Amino acid sequence: MRNLLFDKRAVSVALSTMIITAGVIAAGIAVLYWAYSWGNIANDQYANATANSMSAIQENLAFEYVVYSDSKLTVNMINCGMSNNVGIARVYIWNNYSQPVGTFQPDTPGLMYIGTTTAIPGNSLNKGMDGYFNITVTSSNLHGYYLFRIVTERGRNFDGSFSAP
Repeated sequence: MRNLLFDKRAVSVALSTMIITAGVIAAGIAVLYWAYSWGNIANDQYANATANSMSAIQENLAFEYVVYSDSKLTVNMINCGMSNNVGIARVYIWNNYSQPVGTFQPDTPGLMYIGTTTAIPGNSLNKGMDGYFNITVTSSNLHGYYLFRIVTERGRNFDGSFSAP
């Protein structure tokens, strides 16, 4: 019994080699699983980014009617592109000297059906849909010609203009 407790030599070369090999294989499997999962995450993110970019490319908004009256800008538009769910993120307004007037969010409730005050479900336009939104412009002295840019939720820009009396 004493020899077994105080003997520092390995039990056998074959057994120690098997233990080390099992440890290396287990660590290798863990690293392989970790790399595979990060590859899947990166692939999913790339697929989502590509799909959003393709949808953004297919967005196309046309302005049917733009009017400014009593500190309120009303923009009637139609989604004439191939993408569904086109929503408005923000609107920028510049004067004719390219000086910014401000950045605005559409007034609540957002996009509405033309001729009504009924909100469009999901606050976005599908293919062929038209709608309008209002923006309250806080600048008190708008007079003359102005440019505006609508930025969609996917990041596309659409430019238009209006005249303030």
